[in-house]
Amino acid sequence: MDEKWAIQAAKLLQVLAHPKRLLLLSVLSGRSLPAGRLAAAIGLPPGMVYKHLHQLTEIGVLCVDEETASMRFSLASDEIVSKLLDIQAAAVSGISMQGIRRRNAGFGHRPLKSAVLG
Repeated sequence: MDEKWAIQAAKLLQVLAHPKRLLLLSVLSGRSLPAGRLAAAIGLPPGMVYKHLHQLTEIGVLCVDEETASMRFSLASDEIVSKLLDIQAAAVSGISMQGIRRRNAGFGHRPLKSAVLG
C-alpha cells in the first residue's frame, strides 16, 4: 500500500461515512431513480440529495443516465451494497466483541458486586 492508494481509500471512506449517502446506496440497489424520487425516499430536500449524489458519482460509486427526461442515478456495480453490508456486519461484530472483552478484562470472572465493592 502506498500513500496515493491510502489517500484514495480515505476519500472513498470519507464519502461513504455518511448515513444519508449509505441510505441512498441502499435505495438504489437494483434500480435506477431520479433525484426527486431519491429525495422523497430518504427524507431530504432535492438540493441536499444532489450534493450527496454528486459526491457518490465523483468517487465512482454511482452512474448517471442523462439520456432520459430526468437524470437517473444507479449503482456503478451491483456488488457495492453487498460489500458495504459485509463491512458493516464485520465492524458491528468486531465492536461488540471488543466491548465484551473490555468489560470482562477489568473484572475477570468475579461477580460484578464483589468487583465493584472490592
